[in-house]
Amino acid sequence: MRLTSQAWQRHRAARSLAHHARDADELAVLLDMFGLTAEEGLAEPVAPPEPTPRKPALKLDATSACRLSNLLLDAHHGPA
Repeated sequence: MRLTSQAWQRHRAARSLAHHARDADELAVLLDMFGLTAEEGLAEPVAPPEPTPRKPALKLDATSACRLSNLLLDAHHGPA
């Protein structure tokens, strides 16, 4: 599982708050303040489904690549 998924970030945030809270009441207030729940800190997140493979990028010949590059530069900077 990716450790940067949103579920893992929420899990780690809830655990961190639990570590720093002085008592259950303070923890409840902190969790509510950050929009977290106690359950998010208790159970490890379920692994997300494997991503579907993407199609490989198109292979461009040198002329097409140059034209595409110029088109993108013109769109970004304005025509020369």
